[in-house]
Amino acid sequence: MHLFHLWRSYLGSATQRLHNDVMGKEVFRVLRKKHGVGFDSFISEKVTPFFGDVSLENLGIKDSDLEKKMHKEINIVANFAAATTFQERYDVALAVNTMGPKHVLNFTEKCENLEMILHASTAFVCIRETPGVKLETYLNQIFKESSKFLDVIEEEKKLVQQRLDELKVARVSKKQETAAMIELGLERAKLYGWPNTYVFMKALGEMTIGRQLERNFPVVIVRPTAVTSTYREPFPGWIEGFKSLDPVVISIGRGKLPCFIGDHDQSFIDIIPGDMVVNAIVVAMVNHLKTNINHNFSRGDKDIIYHIGSSTHTEPLLNLLEYAYDYFRQNPLMGGGMDEIVKPVFFPTMSSFQEHIHNNYVVPMKEQKVQFAKRWAEIYERYVLLKVTFDTSATDQLRMWMKAHCGPEEAVILDFDPKQINWKEYMMNSHIPGLMKYVVKSHAGYNSKL
Repeated sequence: MHLFHLWRSYLGSATQRLHNDVMGKEVFRVLRKKHGVGFDSFISEKVTPFFGDVSLENLGIKDSDLEKKMHKEINIVANFAAATTFQERYDVALAVNTMGPKHVLNFTEKCENLEMILHASTAFVCIRETPGVKLETYLNQIFKESSKFLDVIEEEKKLVQQRLDELKVARVSKKQETAAMIELGLERAKLYGWPNTYVFMKALGEMTIGRQLERNFPVVIVRPTAVTSTYREPFPGWIEGFKSLDPVVISIGRGKLPCFIGDHDQSFIDIIPGDMVVNAIVVAMVNHLKTNINHNFSRGDKDIIYHIGSSTHTEPLLNLLEYAYDYFRQNPLMGGGMDEIVKPVFFPTMSSFQEHIHNNYVVPMKEQKVQFAKRWAEIYERYVLLKVTFDTSATDQLRMWMKAHCGPEEAVILDFDPKQINWKEYMMNSHIPGLMKYVVKSHAGYNSKL
């Protein structure tokens, strides 16, 4: 299979970015070692990058010959484009996470030989105000007012432009403009019931895909939970950028988190290693291509959603953060700005957390710790205190299909069963060392275990 890979045109040469920003990453070291001097040609045979932008109509493609070639040759479309910061600028998040899926869908519906679309979302699009089990179901079916949200998209686009125009008239700095747009996103997300800009915009993006279910090819939506570093492939611990709980983990290591929210018996946060997410996606694509060819769709439907997570096989949140405390006690961070590491005190409600802050932190020298704790508590409140689990019935069926149709070696390589994970061992020996090596990078006095 050959891949067309879309790059935003204003970020430099597509080929250059592919080789520097993707293939140059440490995660490709296994393939690079295997192919040696032939690595670049191996990649070139597999991948063709080209300029484009999912935030634009027609993906920003202006070359009519290229467009015709793509419409004729593309068989599968996998959309992973996203702005993943929880507190992204509202205009950026709207353009990429909401309008992006719409533009991708519009483009792919013109492809003559399309066999499937796969869209990467997030399980947390299901989180609004209600706890409980979140089913692998289209948001259009979960939220009865979903048709209203399609109109909301146009309203939000107008609101964004209005705010940008106001900021331009006010002649604010770029930094002030960014802060204002971040604040606008948070306000709008909370108004409509989502915890942050990221999941709000991803939810609206999903709704644009679900607007038309009658197609001649399957539309597969994968919803990973909080993605963490690799569990096994291509090696344990690889990660790019801070993910899920990582800011909280590092705050513990720096002695900046004396208290946090969470209940010992009730607080869980669903995390899943990145390679298990990739494995599930690969298996889903193979499964639906085969069933599409045979016209024998596994659940009687061409459109399926997969929750890729560990809700029924994860550790309590407080255990995960205590593993972080234990790790940094054994491997203390060195350098400026570090405080003495302390085990955080946990509070089961936001009100009890705030009361503790009010009663115990009045000394100015401790104010930075207070700000860290308050900031992370506000960001993670919905994830930690709203008791939610994600149904994985379809994903479980996919796993059984994989074991039945793959050979023993493939079944091991493509495994995505979180039941096998020893979370303490994973956090202590893979995830946190990987976080330090690939994200926090070279701290003086730090000895990597990887």
